[in-house]
Amino acid sequence: MEPKLEKISPNLLSSLAVKREVTPYMDYPLHYHPEYEIIFVEKSKGLRIMGNHVDQFSDGDLAFISSYLPHVWKNDKEYYEGNKELYVDVYVIHFLEDCFGKDFFKLPELNHIAQLFELGRQGISILGKEHSKISQMIKAVYHSNGYERLINFLNLLDTIATAKDIKLLSTPLYVQNINKIETDRLNIVIDFMMKNYRDDIYLDQLAAIINMNKASFCRYFKTRTHKTCTEFLNEIRISQACKLLLNKSLSISEICYKVGYNNISYFNRQFKKITRMSAKMYRKQLVSI
Repeated sequence: MEPKLEKISPNLLSSLAVKREVTPYMDYPLHYHPEYEIIFVEKSKGLRIMGNHVDQFSDGDLAFISSYLPHVWKNDKEYYEGNKELYVDVYVIHFLEDCFGKDFFKLPELNHIAQLFELGRQGISILGKEHSKISQMIKAVYHSNGYERLINFLNLLDTIATAKDIKLLSTPLYVQNINKIETDRLNIVIDFMMKNYRDDIYLDQLAAIINMNKASFCRYFKTRTHKTCTEFLNEIRISQACKLLLNKSLSISEICYKVGYNNISYFNRQFKKITRMSAKMYRKQLVSI
């Protein structure tokens, strides 16, 4: 399935599109949209891609995303195998920058929110002390209507914009080098890597997907993501390996092969490079938590 421009259904009775979804698994492909997005994943776990950032997510994942930044949450494999004890519970708010009028967010009193919109072009993960407060405020927006929803929403934006413990996800160079048209081409490649990371993936194979030769494709990918394809693919594979290390019945060698590597030494080098510790030490830390 190719990445897509997502169409957000408007609500004629509200300036915002607010929803809660409780589903067996997340089934969106890599996508983007003109709306800004606030998302609180109350329950779920898996892999999150935000622009050129790859990471794990789990219960409580909370993010702010500005327009046209490609993103996707993909559940772990067991979610798609009919396990009824696993499910997704997520709150999402979508809104356009001009939802309250063309120049509303240009008011001097809202300068900090305008700065939030700019930072959101990289994708923002909200952490720390503010996390609990902001997640409850998202629920308050969901459960309210009319004027009360409007006030709750503005208070939510204010709180996110002043939060201190945040993490910017995608790199500035990615944001500078991506545009709406190029997003479609690049995301086809990223989506393919996400779906097929367990298999051998070759550069000429990726290049052919978007009708480029290998040399041109390598320059294209590096210029727009500030990473090589190999680096990006390694991040996807190691993120999956980190999850599998929770399964004590799997040896590290078995995990190596399950995520697409056929050389344990190379796997160990990449794991340490990306996580800054060995797979053995990573598993030991998980056990101690």
